[in-house]
Amino acid sequence: MCDRAPGGEVEIVPNCFRVIQRSNWKIFLENQLDALHPSVTHQSTGRAAHEVEKEIAKRTRKGEAPLSYHMLSAFATVTIDKWDNFQTLNYPHGHCILTGYMGLRPQDPDTLAYDKVMIKAYGQKRFEEIVGVNIHHVLIYPGLSVQSPLQQLRAVRPLGVDRTLTEIWHFRLKGAPEAIYRRSLAYYNLVNSPATLVNADDLENFWKCHQGLSSDGGDWVSFARHLGRDIEKNGVVETAPNCGTSEAPMRNQMKAWARYMTAEK
Repeated sequence: MCDRAPGGEVEIVPNCFRVIQRSNWKIFLENQLDALHPSVTHQSTGRAAHEVEKEIAKRTRKGEAPLSYHMLSAFATVTIDKWDNFQTLNYPHGHCILTGYMGLRPQDPDTLAYDKVMIKAYGQKRFEEIVGVNIHHVLIYPGLSVQSPLQQLRAVRPLGVDRTLTEIWHFRLKGAPEAIYRRSLAYYNLVNSPATLVNADDLENFWKCHQGLSSDGGDWVSFARHLGRDIEKNGVVETAPNCGTSEAPMRNQMKAWARYMTAEK
């Protein structure tokens, strides 16, 4: 995240969003890199945003709606088959990466102005290395969730077996144009705020999952989607091509958790 700042530093933007979830902390972490749920769980929100996006585009001279609408409409337009084109990388100790999916390098004036400032600060070669990192989301297991392209970090704090506090912090890139900050702030408010439809969908599902796991309905939870198709290279498990909705991140987290619980190193 600091590399993406022309000044080489970021600053915290107060205040953070704090949410107490009525569910176990592991459910939240499993959801963070689950590529299957967005186009299903958030379909209604994405579809509504997409319809408004199209109406705005009709009324504008260039036929374009603000990027903030795309942040929501992507939940409908990026369908399950498209999610399978992406990839997760799963590292020892439960750490995981979801590669980029939203195309956050548009050629609009705001982005081009940011690119110009970055090239001046780092040079063309280093600039391409920084913005070319194909990461949307990083999970530092078991307590941090980081979205560096959108300047956000979540700290996960278990308060009990059925209560989890998440703190969502937002950062400003020092030296970057104000428009870049405003863009990331829009995502912060539209997608990750406690008041959004997106977050509300997730929180309800987390609670339902926890209620189901607390019942006598079954002793096992299946994380078998695309099991056996993962590719392991030097201890890193990659999802296979066209298997981006694999539950490999969940399997990776559960293996790490089991080792921590048994003190296995």
